[in-house]
Amino acid sequence: RAGRTMELWKQIFARKIEQMKPGDRWTLKEDYNLQSNDLDPGWKQFLQQHAFARFQCSQCWHAWQSAQVNILFHMHLDRRQSRGWVRMRIFRQECKKCLLPKLEQPEFSQEHVTRVVENLVLKISGKCYRDAIHPKELSKIIVEDQTTGPHDSAHCEACRLGICFVKNEAQAPTKPFFRAVSLFPRVFPAQQDWSDAEGENSSGGESSCNWRRWCCYSCCVVIFLALLIFVLLYF
Repeated sequence: RAGRTMELWKQIFARKIEQMKPGDRWTLKEDYNLQSNDLDPGWKQFLQQHAFARFQCSQCWHAWQSAQVNILFHMHLDRRQSRGWVRMRIFRQECKKCLLPKLEQPEFSQEHVTRVVENLVLKISGKCYRDAIHPKELSKIIVEDQTTGPHDSAHCEACRLGICFVKNEAQAPTKPFFRAVSLFPRVFPAQQDWSDAEGENSSGGESSCNWRRWCCYSCCVVIFLALLIFVLLYF
């Protein structure tokens, strides 16, 4: 089954790359040891995320589908020989119903293989041939059937390797993320309260200053009256 799937990838890739660069020969092969960002000199990388595929457990025959399949490509072009090579690794998933699950290969429809290959060819055009491409040219992965439940990162090979960034909703914080956003409006009342408090402190300081000024005037008046009485009594 995996062999037939790989042949489909090779056939579609050969046809698409021939349409883009008729004079160059490109080879696509699968490499299970391919690592993200571990590139040989002159090689480029493309990671296709959110690809849609179906899985079936080889032990209990449980079937499931996922729209979070990751496919890693390493690409290299030798311009002098007009030859190119692509190494490809499709990351697998495990059955969540088995106690000792095995990593299972995904099954792609021809339509989804075509879309991923079209993206790959565009990336080759931009990264290897340095042709100008626009991100909008990349094909969007369309999911025919609605997947149920969150992404099961505990059984995702790409998640274990730190390549898949989709988090399981069950592992998310208990409070929704949007509640954190709702805290921002509270900043403004807090600032307003702080300003009010500062204003209150300022008014309090002003009254204290007035009180000291009044005491000073009172003392001056008392001293003046004392001197006046002293002069009247003794002179």
